[in-house]
Amino acid sequence: MDDRDRLIDVSKRLAAAIAHRDIAAVRGFLAPGFVQRPAGGDGIDADAFLDGISHIPGEILFVRVEQLTVDVQGDHALVTGHQRAQLNIDGSVVDDRRSFVDWFVREAGEWKLRAAIDFQ
Repeated sequence: MDDRDRLIDVSKRLAAAIAHRDIAAVRGFLAPGFVQRPAGGDGIDADAFLDGISHIPGEILFVRVEQLTVDVQGDHALVTGHQRAQLNIDGSVVDDRRSFVDWFVREAGEWKLRAAIDFQ
């Protein structure tokens, strides 16, 4: 498996961990100093990001990443694509779609997410 395929796999496994609210698994994907931010907005650190996942309202039906593109330069990579999530909140299905840019760094041979930027 080459780096591109590894990064696609990591991105899909990260989305699945978010869908299951598996905070320990999500934490394992994050690099030290992780930051998440909406485009043009203030960033939040890993603890706030994980807390946000644990407080997503309703039932998470799924979280998927689609149309992934990967650009690798040494031990750094950008993964861009679209995230689609469906939630059941009080009997209403909410469909959330957003584009994203994820910056990964290779640490001890593993790809870790250093920054996540989403565009709504």
